Amino acid sequence: MENPAAITIGGIGMYNVMLVEDEKKIQEGLKIMIEEVIGSYRVTAEAEHGIAALELLRMQSVDLLITDIRMPQMNGIELLRHVRGLYPSLPVLIISGHEDFTYAKAAMRHNASDYILKPVDRIELSHFLLNLKARLDRERAVETPNAEAAHEDLTIRRVKELVVSCLDQDVSLPFIAEQVHLNHQYLSTLFKVKTGQNYSDYVTACRMSKAKELLTHTHLKIYEVANLCGYASANHFMAVFRQHCGAKPTEYRKRPLS
Repeated sequence: MENPAAITIGGIGMYNVMLVEDEKKIQEGLKIMIEEVIGSYRVTAEAEHGIAALELLRMQSVDLLITDIRMPQMNGIELLRHVRGLYPSLPVLIISGHEDFTYAKAAMRHNASDYILKPVDRIELSHFLLNLKARLDRERAVETPNAEAAHEDLTIRRVKELVVSCLDQDVSLPFIAEQVHLNHQYLSTLFKVKTGQNYSDYVTACRMSKAKELLTHTHLKIYEVANLCGYASANHFMAVFRQHCGAKPTEYRKRPLS
């Protein structure tokens, strides 16, 4: 059971999660978050402390262990230490309401995959789960991720096309995510993983590229260029343009064509 295998359902690599948390309300909230953030994880085992978690691990395979630190009978660090002796390669995510560096240091010493503070941030958890899924897909040679990755690439290409074609309209992340039928937080993480660039930075880069084109090849007024690039305020547009292009729009327009 050192390397639990993922199962494939409906062409998607699904991964099983054990959640160890002694506070029921937090446990329920985390379960919902885990299963909704990425959609490729399901919580198949839950325990209130480390001893119960170890008993469950002996009976069933999981692909990821997520555990709190402070719990009765056996805390998360002790659980992690035992898990490393039994299943050295099992990914373990530590969550804690304590910023004490001692806990984080102990977690890293026993090769925790990551350490996230409570209250758990959806973006931070999404980023961890997405990266872990990519790693598990590679390591365990799941056959379907090639098709899934192709679908993700197609989604990102569609997002880019939407942004470029709608720069003078609403290209907010929630609106674009709705067009491609994705949760906007998931899309934010997916876009960064696939392109290496934040979505907002990509939008700004597209707006600046369009602005340069309009300034070079048209005689539109600055406020008209601003509107066509998605800026309601000409002053805001000019400030952003100068920051990104090193010159005022009027100065850029006077530059000789290369």
